[in-house]
Amino acid sequence: MPELEENLTQIITIVSSIVAVCKDSFPPGSTQKGADILRELSDNCNKLSEMQSNVEITKVTRTAMATASFGVAKAMKELMKI
Repeated sequence: MPELEENLTQIITIVSSIVAVCKDSFPPGSTQKGADILRELSDNCNKLSEMQSNVEITKVTRTAMATASFGVAKAMKELMKI
């Protein structure tokens, strides 16, 4: 559990930094798409953050964590295209 919490903290910190840096840095014509991607990143990051407080990791928690992690990866891939 401590290793999982540490990994989640690192992911959350990195994603939060990326969102902060990219917030006002999109090229003209990509502002709306970029904002949507950043919102998706933030939402998934918040879900991961909420899971950090779970004392017990259940099947439901693992599924939600996997879904949020996939959402982060997918949004990062889209962000890289911009």
